[in-house]
Amino acid sequence: MGCLHSKNSGDKKNVKSINLQNKKTEFRYDDGRRFYGIKDAIYHLPNDEDEQDRLHLQHFLIRYLFQSNFSSPIEHILDKPGTKILDIGCGPGSWSFDIATTYPFVEVIGLDMSPHQPSYIKPKNFTFIKANVLEGLPFEDNTFDFVFQRCMIFGYPNEEWPNVMNELVRVLKPGGYLELCEPSPVFNMGPTSQRIWEAGT
Repeated sequence: MGCLHSKNSGDKKNVKSINLQNKKTEFRYDDGRRFYGIKDAIYHLPNDEDEQDRLHLQHFLIRYLFQSNFSSPIEHILDKPGTKILDIGCGPGSWSFDIATTYPFVEVIGLDMSPHQPSYIKPKNFTFIKANVLEGLPFEDNTFDFVFQRCMIFGYPNEEWPNVMNELVRVLKPGGYLELCEPSPVFNMGPTSQRIWEAGT
């Protein structure tokens, strides 16, 4: 797993907004598990309590592995009132809740297609918004100081990644940071494996 972060230079010439369409989340059930019922959905993992537990555990393992909740150089903005952070695909809100609790002066917005964050422990500076990035983000341009996305590599079709990136950059303030933390299928390959990998991609 690796994390990339990039500072927004403010150049948004190629960025376009996508219209947001409100759609009701529908589910399907298979072998006792609940899944998104969206036709042709690329995200194939369940959407139920067991999956929420797995996502909480995943968050704590990643935080332990990296000894931090982020790799971007944003410490200087986290104690400033008015700092706005967006967590794309927030799931049960583990990362968002962690950030909101640790940095009470920032405003944290978690975005996901399905609301399944616990309300009884929700930090006061956390807001959930139900939306699908593929339908556009329901925010004005230049809204956020930090946009964070983790483990969404299988959440979007390959051909949609440019649109997703355009949306993430569109809502990012000039000088803000975008951080993507995604799993990598490749680990310490030797020279032969590297040539095979490169031949197949």
